[in-house]
Amino acid sequence: MHGWRLRQQRRRPTAGEQTPNFAALFAVRDCPCKGEDPDCEECGWQLTPRTADLLHTALVLLADQAYDDAHRLGDQFLPDADATTWEVFDRLPPLTWTADHRWRRRMARAFDDLAADLARGKWPEPTCTAEEMALHLAIEDAPTHLEDRPPTDPHYTLPEHGDDYRWDGCSDLLFQDHDVLMLFAPKLGGIADPEDPANQSMGVGDLRAAAWFEPFGSHSVRDPGRGFRR
Repeated sequence: MHGWRLRQQRRRPTAGEQTPNFAALFAVRDCPCKGEDPDCEECGWQLTPRTADLLHTALVLLADQAYDDAHRLGDQFLPDADATTWEVFDRLPPLTWTADHRWRRRMARAFDDLAADLARGKWPEPTCTAEEMALHLAIEDAPTHLEDRPPTDPHYTLPEHGDDYRWDGCSDLLFQDHDVLMLFAPKLGGIADPEDPANQSMGVGDLRAAAWFEPFGSHSVRDPGRGFRR
C-alpha cells in the first residue's frame, strides 16, 4: 500500500516467555442468527483469538526490530545510513527520519504497549499517534506470520471463527481515524503541521514527530513510569 517492505522472520518465544492464552482472553460469541441475517445488529466484528495471536506476534517482532534499529542507528539520520540494514524505521514517514535515539526507543515501546494490551485481553486501541502507526504496521505484517506455520503449530489449536483474519475489521474499528497515513503522501508535505491550511481544514491536529507520543485524551495516558523492555 505504501511501498513498505516486508522483511519478516518468524519470531520464536524466548526462554521463560509465556504465550498469552488468547482463547480465554478473547472468547468469541456466536450470534443466534448464525450469520444468516444480514441486518442483525448483534453480529458485530469480533477480535478473535487467532487474529489476536497474529497481531501480538507482529507487534512483538516489530518491537524487537525497532529496539535493534534504535541501538544500531543511534542519532544518525536515516538518509545518511545504510537503508538496507534497517527493519522498521525506514518504513515510517520521512518526517521521522531525523528523530533521535530516545524518540526511536519510545517508538519501539509503542509496539510493546499494544502487545501488552493484547496480552491482558484488551483491544489494542492506539492512545497516541506513535501507536497508530505501530498498529498499522502490525496489521500489515500480521498475515505474513500465518504463512510459515506448520499444521502442528499451537496457533491452530485456537478456536476458529468467521471473523478470523479479517484485517479490514481491525482497520475499521481499532482506530479513531487514519490521518497518520497522510504523512506518506508527497502532495501533502505540510499536513503534519497544525498551522498548515490543509491540516486545519481537515482537523488533523499535530502530526509532527515531536507530538507522536502525546496522548489523545486523559483516559488514554500510559503509565509514565513503565520503562522500556530493553
